[in-house]
Amino acid sequence: MVTLLPFVVGVGFVVAAVGGLYEVTNYTETQRRRERRLVQAFTYGCLLVLALGLAATWVGFQNADLPFWLFASLSVAVVGVVFLQRRLRQRLDAD
Repeated sequence: MVTLLPFVVGVGFVVAAVGGLYEVTNYTETQRRRERRLVQAFTYGCLLVLALGLAATWVGFQNADLPFWLFASLSVAVVGVVFLQRRLRQRLDAD
């Protein structure tokens, strides 16, 4: 049996992280090169959210509740990635 809340949370964050990784491919090579550090930080942040989302999905498959450490890690990672995404968009759209 699957515990619904961790499974839905995990799948939701996996989809959001893949969408963020796809967004990076929309920028030109010049834009990515110019803002290399922001693009790398955003990409690694999305990969972290992807890994934590997969962990939450796995916890859902194990018929367990979402542990506090995983919930806190997801929250911090998502907030960080959102701030990075906002700053990256501002820097690349301003030019």
